[in-house]
Formats: sequence, C-alpha cells, structure tokens
Amino acid sequence: MQSSTAEKSHLDDEDVVEQIQNGQFQLRDYLIKSHWNIILSIVVKMTGRPADFSDEFSVALQAFNEAIDCYDPTKNKSFTGFAGLVINRRVIDYMRKSGKRGVEYPFAAFQTEDDNDGGIEEKIAEPAVFTVKIEIQEEILHFKNTLRSFGITFDDLIRLSPKHQDTRLLCVSIAHRLAATPLASRLERERRLPIAEIAESFAINRKTVESHRKYIIALYLVLKSDMDIIKSYVNKLGKGAE
Repeated sequence: MQSSTAEKSHLDDEDVVEQIQNGQFQLRDYLIKSHWNIILSIVVKMTGRPADFSDEFSVALQAFNEAIDCYDPTKNKSFTGFAGLVINRRVIDYMRKSGKRGVEYPFAAFQTEDDNDGGIEEKIAEPAVFTVKIEIQEEILHFKNTLRSFGITFDDLIRLSPKHQDTRLLCVSIAHRLAATPLASRLERERRLPIAEIAESFAINRKTVESHRKYIIALYLVLKSDMDIIKSYVNKLGKGAE
C-alpha cells in the first residue's frame, strides 16, 4: 500500500531515501517534487539565469536521482547536503564540457580594502557584477563547508577582514608560521585558535591575534588545503609579508 501525502510529510528525507533504495520506487517522484525548488535554487545560483527547462536543470535533476541511488547515511548525515554536492559537481562538469560559464561566489574577504559589511547572499544576488572562472566554484563550496566546521561563515570574513594592508600581511605571516608549528595540530583538534600561545611564540600583541582570529584561521585553512586557485591568491598576498 502506498504512503499517503500526509504520512510522507512526517518522514525525514533520509527515511524516504532508504525506502526508495529498498524498493518503494513510487516515493521517488514524491522526493523529487518536494525538493524541486531547492534544485532550481542551486542551478540559478550557479548559472545566474532562470533554471526552468534549461540544460543545467536537466543535469541537476539527473544528479538528484543519482544522489538518491548513491546516498549512504553512514558517510553523509544529511541527504539534502549530499544531493547538493552531487548536483554541484555534475552541473560544473556539464558547464566545463559545454564551455559555459557560471556565477561565482565572490571571496571578498581576501580582496581589497573596499570590502563592505553586506552579507554574502547580497553579493550572490548580483551575478552581472560578481563573476569569476567556473573552476573556483567547487573550491568555494568546499571552503565554505570547511569554515563551517570551525564556526566561521563567509559573512564573518567579510565583516572581520582587516581594513589595512599591513594588518592583512601580518595575518598571512601568522598563518604561514602557524602551519609550520605544532600549534597547527592543536588548532585542528580543538577547532579554535591558541591565541595566547601564538602571541607568545611569535612575539605578537595578543589583542591583534584575538581581533583577527577568524581571518587567521581562514588563511591557515587555505594554505593547508589543495584549493589551488584560492591558495594562489593568498600566496600572492603573502609575498608582501616576506
């Protein structure tokens, strides 16, 4: 007997996926329809164009179906989060192969002294202004998730980014030096910056480290990552600190 709409509405996505994988195929259409607007939203943000009936949206729907078949709750806590990653990868692959370009999430926190206090969502809403290469999209998504594990958001970085060049250079220097010390392991283990130890070891004012701790953590995470595009910018910025 098929589940009613009322019964379905009380099921977690993960439960619905498990039932589909166990043979209740009639639930697949229900899950797709319940996530339709989410899929549309992802494609719109990636392309900067209306997504209905687009090739990218077709690719996204196929990716969502793939996510249903491949989802493993022992490896991914949230089905929606997992599906979003699969959609992102498949649409990016399609756009690369077809030579299309998309909208990029701007990494304003590592740019100029003109950074404003607006949230990252405001900038995403201006695709005609904030566009960069498609290759950086996957890095941005990965970096966003890594930052979240340290309790940091892009909006934090935009708000707290140092306004002066010399302060930014100091932060880059701290991040480089941190990566070469045992304090780095402590940061990754405790998910917080060992401020007192850094100030003492590097002979830097403690208040300076405290004021820019999120920015320093973000720089460190970039330097220790394989995000080559973002890392190249940080390394270029850091040349002035040498």
